[in-house]
Formats: sequence, structure tokens, C-alpha cells
Amino acid sequence: MRSEQQAEQYALQIDGHFIKLMHTCAGVYIWEFVTTLDFEWEIYTGKRPWRWSFIVYVAARVLALICFTLSLVGFNLTRQFNCNFTAWFASSSASFLLVLRGVAIWGRDSRIVVLTGLFWLANLGQAAWSPALRTCAITRTDEYRWSIMINFIQDFVLLVVMIFGVLHKRNATHLWNMLYFQALFWILAAVMTELPSVAMGFKNINGESIQSVLEMLLIRVITSSRAYRDLFQYITGDQDSYSTRRGRQPQGMQAVQRSGRDMRVTVTKTIEFDVELRLGRGRRGDEENDYYTPGLTEEEQQIRTLELQMKQDLEI
Repeated sequence: MRSEQQAEQYALQIDGHFIKLMHTCAGVYIWEFVTTLDFEWEIYTGKRPWRWSFIVYVAARVLALICFTLSLVGFNLTRQFNCNFTAWFASSSASFLLVLRGVAIWGRDSRIVVLTGLFWLANLGQAAWSPALRTCAITRTDEYRWSIMINFIQDFVLLVVMIFGVLHKRNATHLWNMLYFQALFWILAAVMTELPSVAMGFKNINGESIQSVLEMLLIRVITSSRAYRDLFQYITGDQDSYSTRRGRQPQGMQAVQRSGRDMRVTVTKTIEFDVELRLGRGRRGDEENDYYTPGLTEEEQQIRTLELQMKQDLEI
């Protein structure tokens, strides 16, 4: 009798912690989602160029938002909803951003594409509606523990591929430093969030398992989206300068047209711009400098050339 009461108290304790953690994770993610919407708006309005990988970025963020929202609303629902489509598809989209980063760093090498693609497809997991909790819970823990282990191995391999690709292209550019520290932080975040999920899965504790899954989803989506966003903003540069270049009109001609009735028109305009001259045959892998910018020393020119080449490789 006492053991049953203790078990019931323990279950209620876990449920209470689970509800608090779910509200905390949802609040943190909603704040993250809202405060970074300006980046998406810049792309929707044409202030930044469109890239097809942006679809994966949006999918990861939106599906994670739906997942956390349904988790909160689920406490007041009596009808079940699809847990797999939200949590696991959001997690898979975030992992796919990692795949794209590794493929781009390795120059779209076909072997890396096949390797990372196979590991990404191996990401399996399942969650189902829990009538008792009226929300998603882990079912068939025997399968879950192995699926979460596969998920951890997959992310670890993808991160190793990425970090070796970054080290393989080591140079003195600011872009390389950013990629290197992003890779280190990505590995640290993956280990800190996914190892508890693996441990709880093998301990067969459903309440703690789903808690660790929530934390894993939160950290994975935020880390992946921030890394993608920072790199995208660095490659495309300042949004104001991009939109100015994209929408620049011949103001001098407009002045003449507006003043067509005048006999004399005086137009004074100062234009400041950077000039990049592309020389040589333009093949990737040539030993000569493909880019030349006036006013730079030889060392600065080499660094700028490396950075421009890396930007081209990373444009996915």
C-alpha cells in the first residue's frame, strides 16, 4: 500500500515538473521566434536574396512553434493530435540545416552528400498521444531508447564532418573563425542536450524522457536557426546596402525627365562603391588570384580572396 502511494506521489511529482518545464520551454522558444522575425521579413520583402535553404529554416522554426503551442494547448484538449508531425519533423528540419552546412563546407563533395544524407535519413523516433497527461508522451520505450541513440549518433557524425571540413579549410579569414566557433558551440549544445535524452531513455523513465526531448528540441532548433541566420547575414552583408543595390534607379535621368521643360539641368551626385575585378580563367582551384581589389596589400588580398571563395561555396 505504501509503495503504491509512493509511486503515485512520484508520478504526480514528475507530471508537475513536466508541466513547468513545458511552459518554460514554450515561453523561451516563443520569445526567440518573435524577436528574430525581422530576418525572415527582410527576405520576404526582398531586402535579402532568396535561398532555397531558407525553406528548411522556416520549416524548422514554424514546426517547433506549432509543437510547443500544441503542447500547451493540449492540457485543455480532450482530442488527440499528431505528435510526430510537429516535434520530430521540426527536429529533422533542424538537423537538415546541419547537413547543408557540412555539404557546403566540403564543397558539395558527392561522398559527403551521400554520407550525411544516409545519417539524416536514419533519424527515427515516435511519440504518441497520452490520454492520462492529455499531451504527447513517449511510447514503446524499447524502440524509443534506440531511436534516440541513433539520433545522437547521427548528430555527432554530422558535427564531426562539419568540424573536420572547417579545419580542412583553415585560414585567417573572419568567416572561417565564425564557422569554427559555431561548430564548437554546436557540438557542445548537442552533447549537453542529447546525452540526457539517451540516459533517460535507457533508464526507462517516461516523464523524464519526454522532458529531455523537449529540451533537446528547444536547443536544437534555436542553435541551428541562429547558426544559419548568422551565416546568411554575413554572406549577404548589410540589408540596406543590398536593397539599395537591388532597387537603385538612375536618379540623374529622373532629374532630367522631371526638369524636361528647363533649358539647363545641373545634377550633382557622389557615388561610393567597392570595385572587384575578376581575373584569370575563373575556375575553382586555380592557383592564381581570381579576385583583385585595389588598395589592398598582398596579404590582405589573399585573405579577401579566400573569404570570397568561401562565401561562394557556402551559398546554398
